[in-house]
Amino acid sequence: CAFSGFLLSPNSILEELNLHSNRFNDDVAISLATYLASNSTLKRLNLSSNRGITNLGWQALSAVLENPYSALEKLDLGSNRINDDAVISFANSLTNNTKVTVLLIAGNRNITNNGWAAFSRMLCNKLSIMDTYLSNHTLQKFCVDRFLPNDLRSLLRLNRENSKSEAARLKIVSHHFRGNFNMQPFIDMELKVFPRAIAWMAKDEINDTMYRFIRITPSLFE
Repeated sequence: CAFSGFLLSPNSILEELNLHSNRFNDDVAISLATYLASNSTLKRLNLSSNRGITNLGWQALSAVLENPYSALEKLDLGSNRINDDAVISFANSLTNNTKVTVLLIAGNRNITNNGWAAFSRMLCNKLSIMDTYLSNHTLQKFCVDRFLPNDLRSLLRLNRENSKSEAARLKIVSHHFRGNFNMQPFIDMELKVFPRAIAWMAKDEINDTMYRFIRITPSLFE
């Protein structure tokens, strides 16, 4: 591919690549993914309106986001034929990504509630405290041509308005320390993590989370 020289050069300083409306297919997408896997300078990539790429190509490209050396911060996938399967691939790859802040996916009409749910889980996996902690606290903005589900908009706003550590704390407090919260996570929690969990609750100035926790576990504070 013509752009391979720019991406593979050890002296590359390329930070933005616009490949909008190039009629790419899966073969080109897979080749591009291979080149991107070795690149650590590109920050903005526009792949909008390449409707010849199917799930196979999108899965290859999504894997690039798992590379800790990737510098990508903004990814434009607008006006393609991305469906729920492709969305799930991107959501899985973004879970541990700490660079991408903007994902543009407007014009992909085949994304259903299942796809949006995958993005929500990526931003806040509620399965356990540790899963929530290890969720994505970096992605800040979607560009879509429809209203996002309320929970997804709220999670993006948390990431956008807070540091990563504070976003993680707020998600954990909100989803694990509200109401009659389950004590089992504390029983299973590593000793070195336990003080941090208590400290996070103590920072919650709006609700009585810490007060209720002390009432439930008075022996810990004797």
